[in-house]
Amino acid sequence: MLTKRTLLLGGLAGGLLALGLPAHAQGRYPDRPIKLIIPFSAGGQFDIVARMLAQFASTELQQPVVVENVAGSGGNIGAARVANAAPDGYTLLVLGGNHAIAKSLYAKPGYDVTKDFSPISMVSITPHVVLVNAAMPIHSMAELVAYAKKNPGKLNYATPGMGTSMHLTFEMIKAHYGVDITHIPYRGGANALTDLSGGQVNLGIIGIAPAQEFLNAGRIRALAVTSKGRSRALPNVPALSEVGYPELNAGSWLGIAGQRQMPAEIVARWHGVVRAFQDSPANRQRMEEMGFRIEPTTAEQFQKFIASEVEAYGKIVRDNKITAD
Repeated sequence: MLTKRTLLLGGLAGGLLALGLPAHAQGRYPDRPIKLIIPFSAGGQFDIVARMLAQFASTELQQPVVVENVAGSGGNIGAARVANAAPDGYTLLVLGGNHAIAKSLYAKPGYDVTKDFSPISMVSITPHVVLVNAAMPIHSMAELVAYAKKNPGKLNYATPGMGTSMHLTFEMIKAHYGVDITHIPYRGGANALTDLSGGQVNLGIIGIAPAQEFLNAGRIRALAVTSKGRSRALPNVPALSEVGYPELNAGSWLGIAGQRQMPAEIVARWHGVVRAFQDSPANRQRMEEMGFRIEPTTAEQFQKFIASEVEAYGKIVRDNKITAD
């Protein structure tokens, strides 16, 4: 016969047992909406791919994946927010080359890209495109170099931000061709493109996808892409390797990551979602049309890639004496 004391002791034991279970074991993941932080403004290349992935993931996971743009400090503000969130799989980061650069560029970026995240998978990579306002008398890289040398210090170029991969790539281009062009950093590619198309700046270096609308409207012109070969999205635009810079092969990569202590089963769940997204013929076709190349990786491969990018970009920052002040 059960006594009141027995019931009380049984309830206490059950409560203690529940308290001892890991948080992720107490319910099915996911059981509520997931937040995907894009550390740049809306309309840029990160935003385009992340929103495609979020829509796909919402169906796969049967929970809303809500995109939130947290721009500022070259992607550091959004990354730091994710690094300091609970490692429960409900706040994820769109991770990119800017975060690998930040380790060398900033004294205190607010996170350590090699230690504070659980890399899930790379998603895609795309070359940058060198652009010019349509009113400028420049139609090729040769004309750009000639104009810049005749007018040292008078041209300027827009990027999505200080220390971004676009910024470092254009600084390499300047050094290679021996030209003096002033950097104008913006908070995101969309803002840079708006001012470039309006003539507030002369040149720009942005991802292909967000630039296409402005290119199609004839408000800007593409001079070159920064990959070894031409992009399927801009087949008539030469690669820099064709116009005097054969060793350059630069671009923007994008991946997904969670916090350092995120459970392995949640990493695996999201890795499966990303791989399904990449394997979809419709997604693959749409991505390629916009200039993105699908890049499947394991979580371990992605982690090694991030470390290699930290080392490579760190050398560029040091060699060019670039600072974030």
